[in-house]
Amino acid sequence: MNENKVIVITGGATGLGSELAKYFVSKDFRLVINYFVEQDIQELINNNPELDNKDKVMTFQANVSDRNQVRSMFDQTIKKFGRVDILLNFAGINRDAPFTEITDDMWDGVIAAHLKGHFICGQEYVLHNTDNEGLILNIGAACGQIGRKNGANFCSAKGAIFALTKCMALELAPRIRVNCLVPGSVRTREVLDRYDLETDKGLEKELATLPMGRLGEFEDIVHMVESIINSKFTTGSNFYANGGQYMH
Repeated sequence: MNENKVIVITGGATGLGSELAKYFVSKDFRLVINYFVEQDIQELINNNPELDNKDKVMTFQANVSDRNQVRSMFDQTIKKFGRVDILLNFAGINRDAPFTEITDDMWDGVIAAHLKGHFICGQEYVLHNTDNEGLILNIGAACGQIGRKNGANFCSAKGAIFALTKCMALELAPRIRVNCLVPGSVRTREVLDRYDLETDKGLEKELATLPMGRLGEFEDIVHMVESIINSKFTTGSNFYANGGQYMH
């Protein structure tokens, strides 16, 4: 599957991005792990020595909404590995608050980290992958379609990413496929904290919304991403990994 293909993972030092980094390095891919917070990448490397392999892995600190930093990341990717094949657009932040309490900075920061970051990273990936077939996998959220309380900035960004994915897919086909992963209640620190899932009451409430009767695990997402990479006839699609929580 890999042929030593090169994957850039934005937001790759934490959450789903870090789990995918660990998986794909074990499959002999070449990785560029983008991060923003120095402590995050240090903890990832310290806890996963297989990622401290300069022949297979490059780490790069960049704000995904900063054009010059992102361009430099892709420049260095080409310099080191000679190519870039896959972009996993996983960087993002949350700044939740009631609608009337969201400040301009909270709005702008979330829109920049998600929507602008997807746009800039997607453009720079295409401009640096001029010959090979490729894949961009954006990351959405069900709230981008159905909304949720205290997340107008986050939900708006995610809703726009659904539209961006389809626009990119239409323009970049057939050489580059563009799809969107939509994870649900996966056992990440963010999800556990937001829905109070480390308490019996919170977990029971969440499980009642899941026909599969359990939270998603990292391996569920890994297998979905691997399937998307191998799905050569699919572009402009949303892939839901949510245990049936929201059916579309």
